[in-house]
Amino acid sequence: MGKFFGKILHVLATILGSIFNLLINIMNVITMTFEGIRQLLMLIFVFGCSTFFFFPVFALAIPRKWWTVIFIILIIPILGPKFISMLKYGNYTLTEWMYDRADTLITGKKVGYDSISDYSNKYKFEREEERRRAAEEAARFRQEEMNRRFEEMFRGFTYTNMNQGNWNSYNTNSGYSNMTNDLGFKEKYEKACNVLGVDYQTDIYQVKLNYRKLAKKYHPDINKDPNATEKFQEVNDAYEFLTEENINKYKTNYR
Repeated sequence: MGKFFGKILHVLATILGSIFNLLINIMNVITMTFEGIRQLLMLIFVFGCSTFFFFPVFALAIPRKWWTVIFIILIIPILGPKFISMLKYGNYTLTEWMYDRADTLITGKKVGYDSISDYSNKYKFEREEERRRAAEEAARFRQEEMNRRFEEMFRGFTYTNMNQGNWNSYNTNSGYSNMTNDLGFKEKYEKACNVLGVDYQTDIYQVKLNYRKLAKKYHPDINKDPNATEKFQEVNDAYEFLTEENINKYKTNYR
């Protein structure tokens, strides 16, 4: 009986996760659309302010009811990301709790935490850690970029320095030649995102949720399709590649 209810709970968690993902995608589209309109309005406003006679006429020509529409257009790009963040929070907290409860019922072994608040605290803590690591990664990238430009500026320049009575020669090209080559990283990252069905600007929480769903879907013990094993391995490889470090690296370099 426990396994039966566990499977039902797992299905409900999958449906709930799909609803959350749909709402997140819809809100992303709405926010991006209204952000584009907002930028267009800002250009018109700037142009109007630079043209003394044009702007007052333009402002007076707008019907009063349209000012409400303009206000909505301006406010959605500000509130949209906050609402998306709330949806991601709810998606992670509720679905992770439901998946763990389902696994507990199916396997008979305790999985995860007892309370939803524990998942909430875990999400907040990991988000804070992600922001901290992203800030550190951005600072490191800026420093590396400054070093790269400095080395390119003085490429080939040699100088001598006397150390303990001996003259030693240094060449700035040595640091440049040691720089790591990330050729192919972008392609591998985007392919991994496509395999797991996540956006390129995803976060580690969405990666974990999608991996969990796909891993159970294509697990050879559950899925008897001849290609299930190959697909299962592909999903595992994509999940191993989409580490938090690689996600932040992609967002920093290819945003």
